[in-house]
Amino acid sequence: MDPITRTDWRAVWAIFATGVVSAAYIGKAPPALPLLRGELGLTLVESGFIATMFNVVGGFVGIFGGMLADRFGHKRSALAGLAALALGSLLGVVATSYAAVLLGRFLEGAGFILTSVSGVALIIQVTRSADRPGAMALWSAYLPTGAAAALLAAPWMLLAYGWRGLWLLVLALTVACFVLVARVAPADAPRARVGFLRLAAESLAQRGSLLLCAAFIGYTAQWASVLVWLPTFAIDERGASTELAALLTAGMVAINAPGNLLGGPLMARGVSRATLITFGATVQAISAAGIFLDVLPDSWRYIACLSFSFFGGLIPVAVMTGIPVHARSPSHIGTTNGMVMQVSQIGQFFGPLLVAWLATRFAWSASLGAMLCYAAITLAAGLAIGRVEARGAATAR
Repeated sequence: MDPITRTDWRAVWAIFATGVVSAAYIGKAPPALPLLRGELGLTLVESGFIATMFNVVGGFVGIFGGMLADRFGHKRSALAGLAALALGSLLGVVATSYAAVLLGRFLEGAGFILTSVSGVALIIQVTRSADRPGAMALWSAYLPTGAAAALLAAPWMLLAYGWRGLWLLVLALTVACFVLVARVAPADAPRARVGFLRLAAESLAQRGSLLLCAAFIGYTAQWASVLVWLPTFAIDERGASTELAALLTAGMVAINAPGNLLGGPLMARGVSRATLITFGATVQAISAAGIFLDVLPDSWRYIACLSFSFFGGLIPVAVMTGIPVHARSPSHIGTTNGMVMQVSQIGQFFGPLLVAWLATRFAWSASLGAMLCYAAITLAAGLAIGRVEARGAATAR
């Protein structure tokens, strides 16, 4: 019997707002890169580090952040993450050097991990089983929603107040969200404390969890590459204004959220997790060819960007809803989420850097090979997840 009889939608929306604010830290950087390059005299790769330094800490300690959440409480983890985000943004506001900006982004990355690894477990705490797929689909849309909101605000903020003004706006929203979560999110329940090594070992031994990680690293490497470099490509290669480049990127990011939300009803109607992942990866590979090969007119290349993002949006909801399914127990959900977020950060860090290296050394079209490799990783993981879940269903019968 479901122990929760009524879903607390107010708490669900508060948790979602936390994710949206944390994701704004991803979206605020790409449109600001041209200004940062001009102010600090950066190369293309150096400016890429400003965008991806956010991901470095997650690439190293994502699973540790999940273990902290499982061990000490998911609400505490979310609040600590929001505090770290605010501190990192404040450092950026007052920074006068490249190193200080990088340090601020590093702190923001730590805050993002602590906040995001708590979301799945917190939503499970406040939802009844019948409402959970919809609530999880909503949660999976936090990243494109927050990133798109930052991208949409960026042109006006950058024009009126510069990149520091944009950093300050996101800081203020983070403080407001801290107050909201402190008041609305469910309190951390007493729990049996499982040792860190045991949490890590048992979570890493779950084949399904590892396959979710593989599917997500391929997806995030692709998606982050387009997110980070679309503004620069539009400005440097096509002569677009900063405002137009930011709007084009915001459209590409925003359309990912409806794809996320579509995944919930599809799964409720019986579409398998593997189908969503493999279909999304296939469409992304085809769309990437349209984006990176210089054969289509610009309007059609942008349509390929929208297709890439919308259908790719099916992948995160498939992965996020798979976390409680493949975690060893409810006490391992945060750790499993931490694993997924860690590989996500790794993909977001190395994906855009490899694309930048190929584009700098050869041409933008040369980056297609990397994009197709990322898609192949996701596709292969999706097929393997289908086999694992089919065997599990057969065993259950």
